[in-house]
Amino acid sequence: MNRPDAPSLFDVLDAFEGYLRHEEALSPATVRQYLADVEQLANWMLTAFEHVTTWEEIGARELRVYMQRARPGPARARRLVSGWKKLWRYLEDVEGRRMTRGPAELKSPKLPSKLPQPLSPEELQRLLTAARDNPIEEKGLRDWAILTFLYGTGLRVSEALNLTLTDVQHQGGEPLPWAVRVTAKGNEERLIPLSAAAQRALYQWLRVRRVQARAGSDRVFVHLKTGRPVPVRTVQAMMHRVALRAGVPAARATPHKLRHTFATSLVNAGRPLEEVQEALGHKNSNVTRRYAKLNRARLQAAVDALPDVE
Repeated sequence: MNRPDAPSLFDVLDAFEGYLRHEEALSPATVRQYLADVEQLANWMLTAFEHVTTWEEIGARELRVYMQRARPGPARARRLVSGWKKLWRYLEDVEGRRMTRGPAELKSPKLPSKLPQPLSPEELQRLLTAARDNPIEEKGLRDWAILTFLYGTGLRVSEALNLTLTDVQHQGGEPLPWAVRVTAKGNEERLIPLSAAAQRALYQWLRVRRVQARAGSDRVFVHLKTGRPVPVRTVQAMMHRVALRAGVPAARATPHKLRHTFATSLVNAGRPLEEVQEALGHKNSNVTRRYAKLNRARLQAAVDALPDVE
């Protein structure tokens, strides 16, 4: 419960939310997570420590006690520390408060390294076929186009669903789109050239979308009957249904699996990791290097090329 004599811990939340949205340019989902984490911390601190009435009084000791009581898993612990660091930075840099080092003294736990699990070519083809096989032809086209476009571009599902008609780029009057302008994390724009698969999917969908969609949103992927944008949860639910029809495990039929499949296909085709990193929009090259570990055939070929000795 909030202590009535110490409301100041909660007074900063609205301003902190604006800071995360506009200056840190974080996604709405990430902002909600950080705010929930901070509010939970504030409630606990006011209950556990009588001396705490302001954020300035919270140091590494209090944060460690919270961690010991909450016992978050490695991924959540990293998120907690990350969110706290942003709060401390906001309070110090924007509000001019004299903060303790607090979360800066905490070590973020190392996450276990997990290799991406791409879809096999057979699984991918079954998914695309099942998506197109819909009694409502236009809906089947849209579902197929979304899945094919995600695989053909490697975009995050949120990036693809946020595309507007003006983001689609054509060249020299050609009917097929050749690129899309994507607003990525941090409000950074990237121009993504389209693969042949992504070009076909987008071209076929836009022919129907421009004729049949009701006036509404200018997003590329919309519900034809209402003109409203297709939300992420709709794509996730659609992939679950398609996976059942295709005989693909539901856990493997997610938008992010299509992104993994795109990246793995590029690496298997011999494209340099720098190109894959650019295509995926990764800031950290270590994230992209995971895909190189998947290409065992190329590694075996490299080993086999070593001259033999007696």
